[in-house]
Amino acid sequence: MATIKVTKASTVKSIKRQFEQEFNCNIRMYNGIKFADDKMKITDLSKTDDPGGSLELGARSRVENVEKYFKETFGIKVQISNADDTKLADNSMTLTQAGKL
Repeated sequence: MATIKVTKASTVKSIKRQFEQEFNCNIRMYNGIKFADDKMKITDLSKTDDPGGSLELGARSRVENVEKYFKETFGIKVQISNADDTKLADNSMTLTQAGKL
């Protein structure tokens, strides 16, 4: 089981790197309707009062659940995409399957 660390001070770049290393897939993070800049921190993007926490994810975690967690916990829209970031993963896929798209 992998743990993705997400704190107020986490940058978009550090979260993306964790997803690449652990699951061989990408996470797209949004600032409104645009992609979030890699230097932005969770606290800058978050629409909640107290963003932060750690996220326990396994290779079999569903894309839908990860996207929902980020929205509910941080108020941040995210989408999971394949390893080379050319296709969005289907919500019913696991993170491992998304990396193999």
